[in-house]
Amino acid sequence: MKTNSLLTLSCAALGLAVLFACNKSKGPSAPEKGKLVYVETNDYHANQNAILAYLQKPDGSLEELPGSPFATGGAGLGNPQQILGPDDLDNPLIVSPDGRFLLAVNPGSNTIAVFNILGSGGLSPVPGSPFSSGGKTPVSLAISGRYVYVVNKAQDPLHPTTDNPSYVTLTCNNEGQLEPVPGGVFETSFGSSPAQVLVSNDQRFLFGTDFLAFQETTEAPVGSLRSFALNGTGRLSPAPGTPQVIPAMGGALGLAQHPRQQVLYVGFPLNAQVGVYSIDPNSGTLTFQTKVNAQPAACWIRTNQEGNRMYVLNSAENVVGVYNTANATAPALMNNFALKDPGPIGANGFTTSEDFSLGFSPSGKYLYVVSQHTSTDFSFGYNYLHTLVVAADGTLSEPTEPIHLPVAADIRPQGVAVD
Repeated sequence: MKTNSLLTLSCAALGLAVLFACNKSKGPSAPEKGKLVYVETNDYHANQNAILAYLQKPDGSLEELPGSPFATGGAGLGNPQQILGPDDLDNPLIVSPDGRFLLAVNPGSNTIAVFNILGSGGLSPVPGSPFSSGGKTPVSLAISGRYVYVVNKAQDPLHPTTDNPSYVTLTCNNEGQLEPVPGGVFETSFGSSPAQVLVSNDQRFLFGTDFLAFQETTEAPVGSLRSFALNGTGRLSPAPGTPQVIPAMGGALGLAQHPRQQVLYVGFPLNAQVGVYSIDPNSGTLTFQTKVNAQPAACWIRTNQEGNRMYVLNSAENVVGVYNTANATAPALMNNFALKDPGPIGANGFTTSEDFSLGFSPSGKYLYVVSQHTSTDFSFGYNYLHTLVVAADGTLSEPTEPIHLPVAADIRPQGVAVD
């Protein structure tokens, strides 16, 4: 695949374990757990970023929740030339495991919005929201214990900066308010465009990707894949061998850990592959095992709860790759599922609408996918939210029409969070 063709493509944490004392109470008419789907508009105009909220109906289709959209109090990220990097991110919004809070990035304002999730599924900002991200252009979030981990990409075409990107640790109190951890800033190389943080299943390690680090003009390639030990202080300690260079060059982007094994899957979008790494359970060191072929721009990754299926967004073709991972270290492609309404094929040979975010319902029956408009032709916006049905064998179908998201054509909505 041609690297320059990705200039119109920008691929867009999880594992939340916040120890809050109270659980959200739901009234008799409140939505059933797992029926609320949230998407961030990413509107880059001042204080216009917002969260779209949808309720799943009995037939599986979605309808917008009353009161939606809910303002974040900040701005999203604008990328009028659709260049590589700014929109390459995952988990810009996340829900705490007790269902009390939703956190969302404001990349254009360098802040993080925190909402109380009401019994109706509506959102109400916690006192003091939004909070500083501790850096420039926050794009990805993860939580472990009382700590919130943030990736600050420091790449915003509308707000250029000379700051280095960073991984930052914040604390989250029982009211959902965020504060910086002293010494909780880990800077990475300028222009490296980090994209995601992921907490390991055992909550002992944090993984990150510096997507464009390989482009650094140094004598030796700068590594793109990072692993940190979480030592209980909020400070990040790089694991031995961090950062790692991706085999055959190119950058790392999406991350997902196998739910039952010490195996990490990594998207290699420039190489149209997915890498497989083993995780040392003592040090967090990542060891490359193998790689499997995928469609162009293999970006964002999820596995099902059983761990026997892996789903990869191939953004260049608006396709979801379905893999058999019964053997966790040897994923086998089952099929590539094409999403509806991909839009016209551009001059680069790619679809106008490209899948950038995905998330499962708690039951695993539905997979929600956001496709973004990635063309510089803004006469019509191809921004959609797809509801995919997951069959017993893990294959996908799209029985309902996708929702045309209510944003302007030059805005790229992002993220999927389910409560």
